[in-house]
Amino acid sequence: EDVDTRILTLEPVLEGDCHDPVFINELKLSEFKQVLGRHNITSEFSGGVLWCSNGTIAVRRVESGKIMLEGCISEDYYRVKDLLYEQYAIL
Repeated sequence: EDVDTRILTLEPVLEGDCHDPVFINELKLSEFKQVLGRHNITSEFSGGVLWCSNGTIAVRRVESGKIMLEGCISEDYYRVKDLLYEQYAIL
């Protein structure tokens, strides 16, 4: 076949065996509060919830033992999220 008459196309990449990320560490909210303090993010405990940035962001442990981060999307939310992720080895 003549090179000038061929039509090249891109084929979609088949997804491999993907897995959900695994977070390695047993995070203690009291230790995370200290991390936040070192980064000038105010936080306080109330009812088992670590409230950050003047009560706009909540960090809590749910029944399954996982950590849940809740709050309005903001610069502070992403700072807290990034600091939280830094506490884990993610595989």
